[in-house]
Parts: sequence; C-alpha cells; structure tokens
Amino acid sequence: MLRIGIIGMGFMGRMHFRNWQSQQHARVTAVCDAQPINPAATGGNLGTGDALNLDGIAIYQDVADMLEKEQLDAVSITLPTFLHKAISIQCLEAGVHVLCEKPMALTVEDCDSMIAAASNAGNHLMVAHCIRFWPEYAWIKEVLSDQRYGNILAADLSRLSIPPGWGAGSWFTDTAKSGGIALDLHIHDIDFLQYLLGVPVRVHPMVACMDNGIAGHLVTQLEYPGGPVVCATASWMMPPSFGFRMAYQVTFERAHAEFDGKSLTVYPDKGEPFIPDLPQGDGYQGEIRYFCDLISGSHPEIVITPEEARESVRISLEAAQR
Repeated sequence: MLRIGIIGMGFMGRMHFRNWQSQQHARVTAVCDAQPINPAATGGNLGTGDALNLDGIAIYQDVADMLEKEQLDAVSITLPTFLHKAISIQCLEAGVHVLCEKPMALTVEDCDSMIAAASNAGNHLMVAHCIRFWPEYAWIKEVLSDQRYGNILAADLSRLSIPPGWGAGSWFTDTAKSGGIALDLHIHDIDFLQYLLGVPVRVHPMVACMDNGIAGHLVTQLEYPGGPVVCATASWMMPPSFGFRMAYQVTFERAHAEFDGKSLTVYPDKGEPFIPDLPQGDGYQGEIRYFCDLISGSHPEIVITPEEARESVRISLEAAQR
C-alpha cells in the first residue's frame, strides 16, 4: 500500500486527494498546508466535489515536519507555482517520489534544477499535465499513433474561461508568481500539442491584455516543418455567463474530430459521423492512476517525462513574449 502525502490543500490539492483515495493500492496518510484546512471549501473552474473526510489523516503545516515524521512513498505537490521548484527538490532529496502540478516551474532553469534533483535522488518526478490523460484528448494521440485516419493536417485547440476570480488578490494574479495565462492555462494545449507532434521549430503568438494590463487572451500558432497548421487559444476574457470551456477541432487525412467540451464527434471520410467509446473518468483520475503504476514498478507506457514538461514551460514562455 503506497503512503501518499498531499502538500497544498487548495482546489487542486483536494482533487489529488480524492483521486489518490480512489486508488486500490494507495492511501493518503498525511496532508500539509500552511493555512488551516477547511474540508468543505470549494473553488476552481471544473466543479467543486464533496467535502473532504480527513479522519485518521495526519495534518501538518510544515513540509519538513511532515517528511520527518511520516514514512511517505510519494507526494502530490499542489502549491502555488512559485513554490514548485523548492518543495519538489526538498521532497526528492528526502527520498520521496514527486507528482508536481503543472506548470513544472516558472523558468526553464528551475525545471532543470528539478530534473537534476530527481536524477540525483533516483526518484520519480512527474508533472501533472492532466490533458494527456483526458479521454477525449488521449483518443487523438491513440488514433494518430496507429494511423487510423492518417496524419494530422490541422489542429485548433482552445481553452476559454472567465477571469480567474478564485485567485483575486492572491499569488495567482501576480504573474511573477503564477506565470499568468501562458503558464496557467495556455500550457495545457501547448503541452498536448507537443505530445502529439513534438517540439515546434518556432511559435507565433498574438496577445490581448485585460484592463489591468495583464495578458488575458493568447493565440499561438505552432510551426512545424511541412505542416500541419496548428493553433492554440487561451482566454481569461470571457463574460461571466460563459464559465469555462475546453475544446478542439483536429483534421486528419481521412477524418475530422471535434470536441465541444462535452462530447467528441468523429466525421470519417467514409461512413456516418459517430461518437467513439471512451474510458470513463477524467484526466485527473488518469494521471494519478498512471503515476501510481509508475512508482509501483508496473512500468506503464511512458506518457510524460520531466524533460517534456520542461519543454512545455519553455514553449509557453516563448508564446507569452510580445
């Protein structure tokens, strides 16, 4: 039974907590947050979930204290982005496997330090890029890999949201601590496109700013030799009635696929449109299940490496330049 600690009990920490608790061979034995934990708190842009049950779970306010007193196999680090590097390295050096929330860090240099720490410690470091595990997105990778519909000719991915009000007045609205829209939102689709097509030779961004001068709408074309035509859009400029929506349109040589945020429809060049059968669950469940297998020695097919997560930070920072 894997013993898991969660560091940071905000919205994403609670998401990790629930999904770790659903694993047959893992249990959360300790949680850590600098602030008192409210089991009923809510937040985020994809729903809230039920209140947490922390009965029998050790609660800490200091990471060093938790690492010293608990015999942990792994931790989920779901802290503000500017803390990812230091806390990841601290845990790796303590002999613990690390699942760190995206983005990996604020700079490429910080990512390199995390990769070196994992290598020196001989422990797993994984960055939680959940979209690689999201069923509607994983389907695209699957059919591209087996060439069911040929190569991708064009792809348009979007991630649109109202302004992130849950971070108002906090670290989240300080781009020096969060990385802004490029590292918080845009990186999801940047990372997935890298997963599909590799590292682009260059990016061509266009940026619109909100009233406060912070980038609020980012459109990036990723250039690959000989194609395909690829574009990703992220926005925090949607009106209050819009909410949040992630979507894509991908054109293959022999089909077109469209995900509207709720369902995936495939339009083959022969036959009628159809909705493919997909695994149940979401990317959060998928990434936890994968990491659990990884550190258990099940040797799953490699879905993400720390080096790829580093590249997603680099590409996203390049796209943020204007």
